[in-house]
Amino acid sequence: MEELHRPKEGPPFLQLPVELFLQIWEYLSVDDILAFRLVCRHVESLLFDPFCREFFTERRFSITFHSLKALVDISLCPRLKNCLTRLTIGLDRLHSSDALACYTDNWESIRDLTHQDGPLVKAGVDPYKLETLAHEQDFLVHSGKFQLMLSQALGNLSYLEEFSLRDHNVPRNTRREGLNQLFVSYGWSHILRETGIDLTGAESSLSHYDERFVDVVFSGFLLALAQSRIRINALTVDIAEADVGLSSSAFFLPGFFYQDVHPALFNLRSLDLSVSFTQVMLGSYFGRANSFMKWQTHQVFSLLQQTPNLVTLRVRSKEPGFFADGIVGWLASLFGDPSEAEEDSEINETHSGSNFPGDAKAMMLPHFEHRLQALRELHLENMKAPTGTVCKILRGLSGSLRRLTFVKMALCVSSDDDELDNDPSKPNAWSAVFLDMHTSVQLEQLALASLEHHTPSCSRYNGHPVAFFPSNFGVQSGPSNGLLYAWSHQGSAEAISDFLRELHAKTIILCRKCKQRNVGYRSVEEILEI
Repeated sequence: MEELHRPKEGPPFLQLPVELFLQIWEYLSVDDILAFRLVCRHVESLLFDPFCREFFTERRFSITFHSLKALVDISLCPRLKNCLTRLTIGLDRLHSSDALACYTDNWESIRDLTHQDGPLVKAGVDPYKLETLAHEQDFLVHSGKFQLMLSQALGNLSYLEEFSLRDHNVPRNTRREGLNQLFVSYGWSHILRETGIDLTGAESSLSHYDERFVDVVFSGFLLALAQSRIRINALTVDIAEADVGLSSSAFFLPGFFYQDVHPALFNLRSLDLSVSFTQVMLGSYFGRANSFMKWQTHQVFSLLQQTPNLVTLRVRSKEPGFFADGIVGWLASLFGDPSEAEEDSEINETHSGSNFPGDAKAMMLPHFEHRLQALRELHLENMKAPTGTVCKILRGLSGSLRRLTFVKMALCVSSDDDELDNDPSKPNAWSAVFLDMHTSVQLEQLALASLEHHTPSCSRYNGHPVAFFPSNFGVQSGPSNGLLYAWSHQGSAEAISDFLRELHAKTIILCRKCKQRNVGYRSVEEILEI
């Protein structure tokens, strides 16, 4: 590597100390940086490291040949490939119908549009080039070309640590002038020039989503990961589109493939997933691509079986489906006999009286050979489960778990639960959980938001909202009436223990009907002082 010393001859500007060049760098716009690096080889060498740290440590690419070719080229460049540590594949989806001025799904509406004064095609959009790129994207995914190009790139990126799939644009960390403040896929400007479709605009969301697309892309990544034989620390699938997540089929790993992918998954330390737990009856099975039948095990647990060294696990359930527990019931099976876990689970209630084969219940809870003994952070979102199941998980993870987040989490109360009998120590199910956590966990951070509470008599499907009375603990959020709907706190294990005691005392459930049986409930009128 060329030594970064000042040249003995040349313009006085080049005699400046390296530190001044780096200070100048901080004030340059993107266009100025590109021009500055072209001054001479000496300046380019001085600025190469900060240039790579800012522009090549993290990169995002779309599933188009133009974008994937750039990824492969970077992976083949000796000076750039070792800089890339965080890689994102954007799920930027192109559809021929995006050219329509008014989206419709039937030909009659299209014929009506042609007789109106308004245009059939959006202004500035080239429908023919858009159709070409849409077909190209389908070919890349379904022919295997995407997997081949990604595998070639991954094989050269020996310093890669994190891989992500995202269907939305996230903000950049830097605010440099001239740089798009959204972290968009490489080649978005090429798509804009060619088709007129702006992937950074408000209309770039997946409004008419192909459910199979994310599944195929994720499976393709697993194949590329196995073929490249690299080891990454973190895997993220972040899907913002409502009710869209990785289906069971996305996680299916055939027996002959385990040996290839196992080393990479075994090395994973962080796993962040958006998952669909939707189930269907047999008659409508082929109507939903992201569904699995009611006696089948969701294949996400086949993947978890291969990741015993996770330190961080985040799972967002996009559709609760018929399994009330979602992932929670299965996690509980890690810490006891599967038949015991099922007794506390609403899965058992869901399937009671059904005519499934005799071993169907055994099929629903997988056998784990590990118990996530290194897990320090757990984030669960948009799920519901019985109180006992949640407590079993937290007790089982108490030795390692230090950070816990529940978002849109609902507790299910059975008809014979003692919380409905006005037990003073258990004014409601969430208070009971916080009391149990006080003696069983050693957390350093706890975050709660938009919790719910389900009772069989009046809120089986639409849960009661959970609220908190204001307190001096932690960070609190809530409406103007003074109640809190989100509450978080961090500190020592002792501080979180005090926080749990506060939660036990300050948690209430909003329901006028249930208030007649338990003082832990409040009516909306009572809270608002109407």
